[in-house]
Amino acid sequence: MNVGFFFENGSSDEGMDLRHIDTVCPIKAGTPYLFFLIAHLLAVRDNGISVTLFLWHRMVFNDAIRVECVGSLSEAHHLCAQLGINCLVVKHSDCYWETIKQTRAEAGVRYIVWCHNFVSFWRLRDYAKCDAVARLICVGREQADIYRDHRAFRKTDWIYNTVDNSLFKASGKNLTPVSRRKHIVTYVGAVIPGKGFHVLAKAWPEVLKAVPDAQLYVIGNGKLYGDDVVLGDYGLAEKSYEKRFMKYLTDDSGRLLPSVHLMGLMGREKYSILEQTKVGVPNPSGLTETFCNSAVEMQLMGAVIASRRCTGYMDTVETGKLIDSPRRLASCITDCLLASDDNYRETFQALEDKFSPETVILQWEELLLHSIAQGKRLQPLLPLVHPDYELKKYKEYLRKAKEQHPWLYTVLPSLGFFTELWKKIKWAVWKYTYLK
Repeated sequence: MNVGFFFENGSSDEGMDLRHIDTVCPIKAGTPYLFFLIAHLLAVRDNGISVTLFLWHRMVFNDAIRVECVGSLSEAHHLCAQLGINCLVVKHSDCYWETIKQTRAEAGVRYIVWCHNFVSFWRLRDYAKCDAVARLICVGREQADIYRDHRAFRKTDWIYNTVDNSLFKASGKNLTPVSRRKHIVTYVGAVIPGKGFHVLAKAWPEVLKAVPDAQLYVIGNGKLYGDDVVLGDYGLAEKSYEKRFMKYLTDDSGRLLPSVHLMGLMGREKYSILEQTKVGVPNPSGLTETFCNSAVEMQLMGAVIASRRCTGYMDTVETGKLIDSPRRLASCITDCLLASDDNYRETFQALEDKFSPETVILQWEELLLHSIAQGKRLQPLLPLVHPDYELKKYKEYLRKAKEQHPWLYTVLPSLGFFTELWKKIKWAVWKYTYLK
């Protein structure tokens, strides 16, 4: 079995050594890390799978991986045909659609679209109709379930993301129980509007009123996804975005509050902070979250999660509190800071069972070696876990009706069209409310 992975890496990646990506990785952003890690694990295992990476800029990988530098997805596709590659894995991106549509299933090369982001109703329709798209792989069960009543769900599966393997050894560490930790709150991720840091910033003064000794650590900044961003005066986010929320984190003179610590971009040294963290707050808006590696990492280090109930967190949060409205974030964080429950061992076991590299890579192998070739679903069609979320209960009713009467796919739109429209309205309202 020959499989290719296409990824548009940046010029700053040129020459980066990822031969030991399973133990040491300099990549800070989640999506490229996962692309390269899964390619590495597939290549080094005795599974009969040969892996080729198609990149814009050359990087150093294990000798088991073939690396080809290309200038476009179209070039990668044509090379696949020449090299006898059966499947090409690409991340979901609207900018790739024209290429996928034009290449179709030329020379037996088919696409596996890895959906790290949500897929719009319109693009789902395109993927459903395109023979060149063999499978849509969501990064979680909850993400896949929101597409239940769409025709594209017929070719949709899910495989959880995995997290740095060394973190799963945390159970052997003498971690301080969360009930004995100081009142430390930590945010990890890009400081951009889509990741919702402004929601946490606005809530912070209220948290301090309830817990005066609380400390906030911010790991990451606006450059996590690219070096071309011009940061503001505090080096935290793009200048105009930073101005919108820094008033909540500074005093009347513009000095940073003593309780706020801006750590910038960090590598593995961030874990020394996470081991002391009592409450982790990843993406408190929840709007763009399909999985959230940071939420898993924080829990592996013993922290509890306080954030918004959303698709990604319903899959990944085992301990903590999820809220329906970002307006309740301050009270949510306060409740978690003052709680004294310790269930780390149970949490660790649940996370290991779902997200360990050993578990996840077996599912990728099953997908590539058997599921696609046999035209069968990788995952069984399981009952809904959160039927009340995003009209899933009604989507399942529609799916059953459409499967019995396929012509209904043509005349009845997916309820996802309406939930997607509602999300856009909420995003516009939140941008106005929290960023004004």
